[in-house]
Amino acid sequence: MDKFLIIFSLIVLSAPLAFAESSNVGIIYWEKEIVSINSFADIIVKDNDMNKKEYPNFADKFTITVWSDTSPDGLEIQVVENGVYSGIFKGSVYIADSGEPTKNRLISSPGDVLYAKYVDSTLPDGGSSEIISAAVVKISGEDMSPILNKIDPSMRHLKTPQSEIPAWVKNNAGWWADGTIAESDFISGIEFLIKDGIIVIPPTTVSSESSEGVPAWVKNNAGWWADGTISDGEFVNGIQHLIKTGLISVSSNTETTQMVSEKPKSDDSKLASLEAELEKCSEIKVGYKRIDCEKPLKKAIALYKYQTNAQKFEIGPITYYWFGVGSEGNGFEISPTGQAILSIRMLAENTSSEITALHCTSPSICSYDVWDGTNAFKYSGMDFTSGEIVLNPNDSREFNILFGPNIGYGGTEFKYDPSKTYYFRINENFGSVDIPLELK
Repeated sequence: MDKFLIIFSLIVLSAPLAFAESSNVGIIYWEKEIVSINSFADIIVKDNDMNKKEYPNFADKFTITVWSDTSPDGLEIQVVENGVYSGIFKGSVYIADSGEPTKNRLISSPGDVLYAKYVDSTLPDGGSSEIISAAVVKISGEDMSPILNKIDPSMRHLKTPQSEIPAWVKNNAGWWADGTIAESDFISGIEFLIKDGIIVIPPTTVSSESSEGVPAWVKNNAGWWADGTISDGEFVNGIQHLIKTGLISVSSNTETTQMVSEKPKSDDSKLASLEAELEKCSEIKVGYKRIDCEKPLKKAIALYKYQTNAQKFEIGPITYYWFGVGSEGNGFEISPTGQAILSIRMLAENTSSEITALHCTSPSICSYDVWDGTNAFKYSGMDFTSGEIVLNPNDSREFNILFGPNIGYGGTEFKYDPSKTYYFRINENFGSVDIPLELK
């Protein structure tokens, strides 16, 4: 009873702060402060007031303005809510060094400052405010810090680890805590999210003392974080512990004594050549330069492995590759609680000369589902963080979709009947296919 009174008192005392007027002021920021030329740049707007809730099960959208030093007139682009009722909106603009500006093509030059403006017209006092965020276009081989440091600090809305954790990740943490999904599934899922940049973890050194399993307190933290008892920061502390003890391996965010040369080499000459180039990247001492070296090679290695070993499905401009159920990232199981859990991991390659996007905004608005001949099952978790995955010509991207408990937003609970045949369905505007799953 005493604990209840203390907690209740804290809630009462903190309530005025939680609902202060500043919580109704939106923010805008570039996903990356340093943007490469001839690439897409993402912009995030966070404002719960723009979640209109006028159309149930549909994401909201509106426009913002972007411009650069080279193109001061700029253009308007659309930002779309990344989940129904999330209040988080994302848009993309292509930063090009030549050509004509179009609806999402901004002409810029290396060294330019990029600007994005959001007009918050729903302030508590009834007024409006222009909120501007800035980034810079990378100059190859140069340190961009001097240019960044000249930007007005009010325009540098930097990301934090807390802002990088999507709400749906909490569902996975809760399912692991209550036994719906296995510990290995949770760890592999978190590992992927960190590697893909969806969750940002501070640099963590791997300890020489390894662990046999996930400590109970980390699992408790996951459950408490899922139900809102502890903060994002406390959850991140638990993840850092898993990295430190070697239970989660994320090479780009950890310091480790294991050398790349210790990895077994492939007999395939092309793959061996790519792996040798990747090994040379380890000699680069500057962190961000080493990552710039490794990233395209890791993507090329992954694509080559898919192209040479996986099933292939050509749908319009996109070729999908899949290793099948039972391979890494692809699994089917019935949890101890009786919940069917299906994980799908695929790679999509844009083989056309046009920019193409894959679409999945929410469970009810998604081009991907599972079909049993009668029922369409919607996802429980996925990594289309902006509602779409944009692929440049000849670009590729691995993506994951999980089917299991119903998370709402037009979702469904995945149910398994051994007498039925299940298909993973792709139904994009550029084409469709039904892929047999062979679940058992």
